Amino acid sequence: MEKLELAKGLFRQPMTLNELRLLDQLERQAEGKERLFIASLWDAAYANVDPIVLHQARVEGLL
Repeated sequence: MEKLELAKGLFRQPMTLNELRLLDQLERQAEGKERLFIASLWDAAYANVDPIVLHQARVEGLL
């Protein structure tokens, strides 16, 4: 569950586009239950991200 711990660590500071990219990358690299746990963090990411960053993430296809 190493990737999950890294994903949780992304929430220690305000979410930026870079953190969303890293969350996406960690989710893609994870397997099994770890992948599901990381996927569940997206709801928290949406709630904690600035609307401008959220728009940028949509444009990039992260959402």
